Amino acid sequence: MSRIQTRDRQRHQSPRSQRGSLTSLSQEIIGNIYQALTGNAHIPRHFLQRAFANGLPAQELQQAVSLAKSMRALPDYLLAASEQKFERAVYWDELGLKSRSGELFLESTLWAIYAEMLIEDEDKRTLVYKKYRESYRCAAPHFNHPAEEITISYIASSLSGYLRTPNSEAELAPEKLPVVVLLNGLFSAREELHFLENSLLSQGFATLSLDYPGVSLHTAQVPSAFDVKELGNAIYLFLSGRSEIDCNRVTLYGLSLGGRIALYMALTNPERFHSIVCMSTPLDLLNDIDRLAAIYAREYFISPIAARTALYELAMHTQIEDRLEYLEAPLLVLGGGKDKIALPDETKIIFDRSQSSDKKLILCPGAGHCLHEMMPSLRYEVAQWIKQRA
Repeated sequence: MSRIQTRDRQRHQSPRSQRGSLTSLSQEIIGNIYQALTGNAHIPRHFLQRAFANGLPAQELQQAVSLAKSMRALPDYLLAASEQKFERAVYWDELGLKSRSGELFLESTLWAIYAEMLIEDEDKRTLVYKKYRESYRCAAPHFNHPAEEITISYIASSLSGYLRTPNSEAELAPEKLPVVVLLNGLFSAREELHFLENSLLSQGFATLSLDYPGVSLHTAQVPSAFDVKELGNAIYLFLSGRSEIDCNRVTLYGLSLGGRIALYMALTNPERFHSIVCMSTPLDLLNDIDRLAAIYAREYFISPIAARTALYELAMHTQIEDRLEYLEAPLLVLGGGKDKIALPDETKIIFDRSQSSDKKLILCPGAGHCLHEMMPSLRYEVAQWIKQRA
């Protein structure tokens, strides 16, 4: 097991008191970073929480901030860290230390992902996007649970993603595996879900993380031809073709706007999906579109017009507001009391309107969007909930 994966697992297995102290420490570090940055230019606190929760070392980020001294210069320092990690990964790979090189390729990926979020120039953003895709591709074979790059046929094109399984040797997995399909939020990278995958893999689940149309930050748009029902068909047909996967135990796990997609797919084909998890899922997109577009533009450093267009297209293709009463699958709904995108009242409405006889609501009063303040312990709790229903 790699050091990164071991570290994540140890956090999951820590006593509650230790998890609390880790959370306090991370809050203190992020507070210091935020204070340093806001002296020069504004950066959303949510960005810092997100970066730390998904694997970027907070102390190294603080060091990069101190060296950059301004918001405008910060992406270059993040990219410099990414390049340094990549060069070290190549060195260890050439020496044959694959596990260590995998760790460093992953670290390189994460630094580049968060640099991309802060870059305004579209051409440079696209180059960085290609860079972290390549870094993760290099890391994928060397994880304790290797990531297999896959392609899913979708309408007249294809979607890319990664499939990971909890056992690398067939004899260790005599039974077919339950699988969790992970749908990240809009303008978000599938590679960002790595540690969420690790939590699920540790509980015996296969994981499938993929790019749905429009999810990538560098495109900043959802195509008008996007068909969520066909997306669900494409995912199910792909899984049906995998001999190691049990298609009677498919869980949909959606974060933010990925949660809307998960709910819509479950409503469209309820017989295909065993259970649903939606985290920080906004409900009333059309009525809130101007407010949400401003938030997305600020937090993802894209134009308000691009954000509004993407939100409108996604809203039109995931109309769940009047259909939630038909949802009967086991349902876990999570939200943050300080979430400005998926308001707490909307989280409660999703929970209340569903007709599932097996449902649970987790509302964390002090957390914001996607509950980054509660990671990584919350990932473990969610994985346990899914396992109890697999």
